[in-house]
Amino acid sequence: HFGVALFLIECHMAAAPAGSAATDFSLGAPTSAANAFKVVRAMQLGKPVLLEGSPGVGKTSVVLALARAMGHRICRLNLAEQTDIVDLFGSDLPVEGSVGKFEWRNGPLLQALQDG
Repeated sequence: HFGVALFLIECHMAAAPAGSAATDFSLGAPTSAANAFKVVRAMQLGKPVLLEGSPGVGKTSVVLALARAMGHRICRLNLAEQTDIVDLFGSDLPVEGSVGKFEWRNGPLLQALQDG
């Protein structure tokens, strides 16, 4: 289990070793610890968590640090007005080195859904 204070969540894979590049973000700083505490507490509900805030305040960094500490992989998607459905789900793309051949390639959202 991994958590902050009394709030623990289950780890599904081996956590990154202390001092490795995967744990270079410190959850010990007061603001980082408070934010991590809120995220871990919200994760206990077993429902999606939406983090809102101004750019650059550390939302992604806290999530990445928690995921690394718990041994989870991250699939990060940035959505914008120009984002098309094929960018998320995938499409048929030309096969390299072949003329007229196409092959389905999953987009990041479809791949994340398939990977669980």
